[in-house]
Amino acid sequence: MFSLSSEEKERLKRLNQDKSVVEALKKLFLSECLKGAMPERMETLAAERIAIDIVKSAFHALSVIQPDSRTGRPEENLV
Repeated sequence: MFSLSSEEKERLKRLNQDKSVVEALKKLFLSECLKGAMPERMETLAAERIAIDIVKSAFHALSVIQPDSRTGRPEENLV
């Protein structure tokens, strides 16, 4: 789907260290995904459930992400 650079992975790793921010982002994202009327068709409901599982899986993947390689730069100054 979307590939992340090593620098982006490093930024996400540092962001993930603040668990309150991660939980707030999960709640915001899931609430935005679930806005609107619930569909009547079972296939649509199943697709929504699968999408939620994919989102949860993606957040888990972000929680264990590691940069591809070290560039030799001090980590404390990276944004």
